Amino acid sequence: MLATIIIGGGPGGLGPLISAAQQGLLPAWLDRGVAIVDRQDNLGGTLGRYGINSDSLGGSYLECLDAEGLPPSLRRLRLDPLTHEIARYRDGFPPLSLVHRYMHRLGEAIEGILHAHGNAQFLPRTEAKALRLRRDGAIEVELRTANGEPTTLAARTAIVALGGRQNAPEPPLLFDLTLADDLMPSDYLLSRAGLHEARSILASAGARRIVILGGSHSAYSVAWALLQLPEAQALRRGQIVILQRQAPPIFYPDREAAEADLYSVAPGDICPRTQRVNRLGGLRGNGRDLWRRVERRPGETAEPRVVAMPLESLDETVLRSFIGNAALVIPAFGYRAKTLPLFDAQDRRLALNADSGGASVDDCCRMMLADGRALPNVFGIGLGSGYRPSGSMGGEPNFRGQANSLWLYQHDIGAVIHRAIHEQLQPADIVHGLQAST
Repeated sequence: MLATIIIGGGPGGLGPLISAAQQGLLPAWLDRGVAIVDRQDNLGGTLGRYGINSDSLGGSYLECLDAEGLPPSLRRLRLDPLTHEIARYRDGFPPLSLVHRYMHRLGEAIEGILHAHGNAQFLPRTEAKALRLRRDGAIEVELRTANGEPTTLAARTAIVALGGRQNAPEPPLLFDLTLADDLMPSDYLLSRAGLHEARSILASAGARRIVILGGSHSAYSVAWALLQLPEAQALRRGQIVILQRQAPPIFYPDREAAEADLYSVAPGDICPRTQRVNRLGGLRGNGRDLWRRVERRPGETAEPRVVAMPLESLDETVLRSFIGNAALVIPAFGYRAKTLPLFDAQDRRLALNADSGGASVDDCCRMMLADGRALPNVFGIGLGSGYRPSGSMGGEPNFRGQANSLWLYQHDIGAVIHRAIHEQLQPADIVHGLQAST
């Protein structure tokens, strides 16, 4: 029986493997038996479909290659031309198209490592359909191959890394989005196809507003991306409106930088590990740049085409008018994890916490059920998982969101999962069935 099945070969799914590789622990894990299942032809994910820049510095993508204990195929990436191209953005924000190519080069290296181990494998063009808990404590994954054939794979542990799905509006955000003539969720708008569609909408917008619902990373990234389109040059003052419940937190390298930018810092905004302000939850990258222009921060040229408004400033009648008369409405309410149907050994479907709007995982990255219990040997990672770093990982005490950071996937969060899996694989520590969440 396999030690681990990883469902999803994107940045999240590769994270625990890369974390283990940096510690010299990957060969031993693969020797126990590891399979990666992914719908794509290759490992690395689908970041290339987005037409925007990363909100992480280029240097954060390269740190995983610094460890001394890396397998040879990963060490060789230090000299790869794509690595050098990413390094040009070490202190900047690389295009996601470049990050996509780099992640696929990492994926190729991981594939090579898998092929070198007799007990490890990559199953491309294969879709996971359901998870089943067996009586012996193992996890069975129901799969469908590229030719439509059903099959199953069993392991003692599983990692689910399927990515995120966009949140729908919830109270008190009582938007009647059916009023909108053109509705485009932020995840789609930020794709190359979405931005292409947005061009024709902007060209025919006239004086009608473009309304963005939400006030975090996605919302400000949408506004920035729209402004890069040639048709945005004709937009009028305040024509792009960001409707937000509250002002977003902003990332700064330290308190001094924040205060120089006239940004008010509370003690709980500072990460005790790094002294960065809003290290986990703050706006970064081009979205942060746009916020500074909209808010007319020192040294920035104002951006009059965008205005951010508190949602509570609009009554229901005005809000309905905003949406009903808009040229384009973009919901940007964040993400929650994609899930798979989960069944127990008696073929009863188990309700997942993520399916009812809660966090997908607990503080050990274990998959959470809706009743508060955790699956001891099923783990979740990636966009929308709801994981909140704690302890030595640092992070600002005021952080109330979820960590969606490739650096954390490849380092701290990946290490949490690998340690927990290692404990599950020890004979004396094997736990059958479910255990109460801690």
